[in-house]
Amino acid sequence: MTTTVPLISIAAGCPSHASPSRPFRLLAAVTSALLWLPRFWKARRDLAALAAMSECERRDIGVTAFDIENALALPVDRDPTEALARIVDDRRHRREC
Repeated sequence: MTTTVPLISIAAGCPSHASPSRPFRLLAAVTSALLWLPRFWKARRDLAALAAMSECERRDIGVTAFDIENALALPVDRDPTEALARIVDDRRHRREC
């Protein structure tokens, strides 16, 4: 015996059950929204620690005061520490070539 699937509801665009990925996507969006503020404050604390360093210490890790000012000017949804890491990697790569 064969089981048939009613094609009327599928063809009409109303599936008989919700997609299992929809609740997971909703959960991921809610989790991301709730965890955004702690990530934002952590990134700002990291930038404050970099800004508090002396010029010699910042030079040792490859960051300038201008880089920190630029990172502070980034939109709040972007992680400034990732941008600074990219800048440092670019500088190191240019030095090696």
